[in-house]
Amino acid sequence: MGMTMTDTNQTTGGTGTGATMSNKVSCRRRRAIAAGVVALALVASACGGGDEEEAEEAAAAAAAEAEAAAVAAATTTAAAAATTTAAAAATTTAAPTTTTEPVPTASTRPTCVLEPNANCSQVDLSGENLAGMILPGIDLSGANMEGTLLNGAMLAGADLSGTNLAGAAMSNTNLAGANMDDAKAPGALFFRANLSHASMVRADLTAAVLMEADMKSVNMTGALVNGIVERRSFWCNTIYADGTLRNEDCQIGG
Repeated sequence: MGMTMTDTNQTTGGTGTGATMSNKVSCRRRRAIAAGVVALALVASACGGGDEEEAEEAAAAAAAEAEAAAVAAATTTAAAAATTTAAAAATTTAAPTTTTEPVPTASTRPTCVLEPNANCSQVDLSGENLAGMILPGIDLSGANMEGTLLNGAMLAGADLSGTNLAGAAMSNTNLAGANMDDAKAPGALFFRANLSHASMVRADLTAAVLMEADMKSVNMTGALVNGIVERRSFWCNTIYADGTLRNEDCQIGG
């Protein structure tokens, strides 16, 4: 009696799980076939189809085949698992390394103590209220004082060269003898300010307001005076922007 046995291996691509399941099925089939061979051998022996020794030999051969099939299936499963692990490691994307830049916490702007003769060059005092402060001889060169309130402040002899005074309020401010060369004061208000003997060479006074200001002996050579507003200011021995000398009020001052 003959029996045809077909061992079909279905290979499932893609994942290690499919390969493992296929190997388990194949192993089970081989074991079932071996068990069938042993059973047939025993039946043949019992029915007189062969002697007992032949039956035992057939059973031993079937057992050996089953064991070999089991070992082969285990080896295949281990190889498939190793392949899957390697593939997963190869496709794993390393997490990007993020470098956090330190955030500066301290201000890099120059600071100073506002007091007479202090060195406050390049400081930022924009929009500050310095009204009434007594600061003669202070160095505020290159400082940012845009929109700063300086009403009634004492700044006689101060260094305001290159200072940004755009829109600053200087009513009744004492700027006598101050250095305001290259200062930028467009739209600044000089109401009753004392600017006598101050130097305003090349200063930007565009649209500035000079109302009842003391301009005695001021040097304004090269100053920008487009749109400047002059009302009842005192001009005596003043060098105007175009280099002319203004003395129209000298007799009034006696």
